[in-house]
Amino acid sequence: MTPFPYSIEAAESVATAAEVMAEHDIRHLPVTRQGDLIGLLSDADVRVARGLEAEVRTDVSVGSVCAMDPYVVDISARLDEVVDQMSDRHLHACIVTRKTKLAGILTTTDVCRLLREHLRASVPPPPPSDIA
Repeated sequence: MTPFPYSIEAAESVATAAEVMAEHDIRHLPVTRQGDLIGLLSDADVRVARGLEAEVRTDVSVGSVCAMDPYVVDISARLDEVVDQMSDRHLHACIVTRKTKLAGILTTTDVCRLLREHLRASVPPPPPSDIA
């Protein structure tokens, strides 16, 4: 999980969101309205908003293109259950909360990193090769 993720207000423009995502090299932004979590914006949503235009239009709001009612889990949720849901629903990210407040975001990239760490810890490395 990436703790303390960036978020964006629904009224902001998609162009602003694209700038935030590019600046921080991220692909998902939780979307809020007056501090309440309402959606999740992905880089794919930004591409759709861009359409055939070279630039992201400044007159399109984040709230009009983001996925509403995103998958949200409490920080105490079991990781295997969260990953099951993400897989079953074909989701690339879920929002993690603590007492209904934004605490983090879990992405498929995070899950892949966890799997890599698990595999490295559970499978011994091969012996060094004699071939030089």
